[in-house]
Amino acid sequence: MKYKNLILPAILIILIIATVLGKYKVAELQNKLIQERAVVQDLQNQNEIQKRNYAETISWKAIAIEHLIRMADLTLNTTKDVKTALAFLLAAKKYTNEKEELAINHALNRDITSLQAVIVVDPEELILKIDIVSQQIDTLPIMPSRNTIESTTTSTIIESQPTKLLNRLSASIVKALKDIVIVRSQAVEPMPSPQQETILRLNIQAKLLQAELAVMQRQNKLYQVCLTQVVSLITKYFACNNTATVNILHMLQELQQANLQPDLPAIAESLMAIQKS
Repeated sequence: MKYKNLILPAILIILIIATVLGKYKVAELQNKLIQERAVVQDLQNQNEIQKRNYAETISWKAIAIEHLIRMADLTLNTTKDVKTALAFLLAAKKYTNEKEELAINHALNRDITSLQAVIVVDPEELILKIDIVSQQIDTLPIMPSRNTIESTTTSTIIESQPTKLLNRLSASIVKALKDIVIVRSQAVEPMPSPQQETILRLNIQAKLLQAELAVMQRQNKLYQVCLTQVVSLITKYFACNNTATVNILHMLQELQQANLQPDLPAIAESLMAIQKS
């Protein structure tokens, strides 16, 4: 009887302990579950952020690509600056490394190849060559003046009186004069005075300066007109058999080969590709 009274409280204690332990275990499991849910939620949030950032990146890249391509097109249509337009396209190509921009990448490659095929004149190099010619104008020798000799032969003499004596005399005179060469001195343009020579050289240098300005403004017609006028003045007033003059004329001929306004390709493929994307 004595042990039975002790067993009952012991069982109650055990039940109480088991209940407490069970509640602790349940609480622990609940905490773990909450933590796991938090981890899952955090991963989901990170995934959403990554997706949003990726979408924003794609959107930003598309805007940048379109802007650069349109800037290249605007540059070609306004300033005709092939070098700058090519730089815009190359910058746009750097952003086309995703599968979504593959079509734009191919279009950019084709337009870049077309622009690279254009023969571009370097304005700084051209201006430097014109300046070298301008500096040598003062060294060119003026063409010396000279008399022009004209050889003429007398073919006929008008008869004045239809008399036999005069006819015979005329026939003799005509026969004698057929082999005579008459030398006549014609009026020639005098050599320019020192003041006129200075003005002439300054005029030529002014034309060359105007050609340099045409290069900076890419005005090919004005550029060619100025060089043509310079060549005309040099050949007219300076000794063309002089080595310095020959060299200057050769340099001017090379300068005339430059085309400041070459035919430019349109970057239509890149524009069409961004419109389709």
